Amino acid sequence: MSTDILNHRPDGIPISLARSPWEAYGSRVHVFPSIADPVKHVEDVRNLPMREDDVIIAAYPKSGTHWVWEVTHMLLHQTTEHERRTKEHLMLEATPDLQTIMDEPSPRIINSHLEFTHLPQEILTKRTKIIHLIRNPKDTLISLYYHYLAIAADFTVQALLDAAIQNKLMYPSQFDYLRQMSQFQKEHPDHPVLHIYYEEMNKDPDRILRKLATFLGVAGSDEFLQEVNEACKFESLKKIEEDEKKTLPEILDRLCKESNVKLKMFRKGIVGDWKNELTKDQSDQLDAYIAREMDKGLDFNFIYE
Repeated sequence: MSTDILNHRPDGIPISLARSPWEAYGSRVHVFPSIADPVKHVEDVRNLPMREDDVIIAAYPKSGTHWVWEVTHMLLHQTTEHERRTKEHLMLEATPDLQTIMDEPSPRIINSHLEFTHLPQEILTKRTKIIHLIRNPKDTLISLYYHYLAIAADFTVQALLDAAIQNKLMYPSQFDYLRQMSQFQKEHPDHPVLHIYYEEMNKDPDRILRKLATFLGVAGSDEFLQEVNEACKFESLKKIEEDEKKTLPEILDRLCKESNVKLKMFRKGIVGDWKNELTKDQSDQLDAYIAREMDKGLDFNFIYE
């Protein structure tokens, strides 16, 4: 990553969010700022050895990965102490030297926004447990906007909306991401996958934590799960971020400081914030786009309120 991330393309999209010029295995290559050779990194990630007790949190960006990563850490380690590192330490597409992930003690909680074709291929033979997160596309768009606003102060919702509709972002569309998840399950119906909706986690965390503990095969008394719930409330995690109690990977921390960028992962954590941010015209634009994508077929529904 360099100060180039502050530059804009003519369409108003920060370079670090713009669609990359590379594809591999039928999917566009993510260009994460700390990765020198994104195409080679695809191969390195695909060949990463997996373990029997690994867990992968797979999600489209801004679907609650940081939140669920913290919860999963507490459940697997049977603790209510917060992880001192950010999830980027175990984020596949953000880790230049994958040896750091290979050296991570078990159980590893790996996370990624990559499509399955770019994930470690041993996921299949090791039957790696996958926690898949889903969030409604309107709130996802607004959360993505504010995330990149920290990088480009004159970035606009309309520029992001236009780029999303025209499929010009670094990431595949949220709908294509969900379709490839459905395809994976159709091809591997016995693979352990748990779907978690951001909105359900927000409204009924007790039930979702119980469901997650059962999926992970860990003990979870009512008292312990309540303590985890309290420790992982959005407000608590936001305060930890504001107080800078978590460490970023060294290279990412250094590059953010060089670019004068302060990453903020926790903003409001509410359902339906899109109503406060989108104009009626923008909401109508997005509704029409969502309807077109839903007409193509989708196995997931969305929760907007």
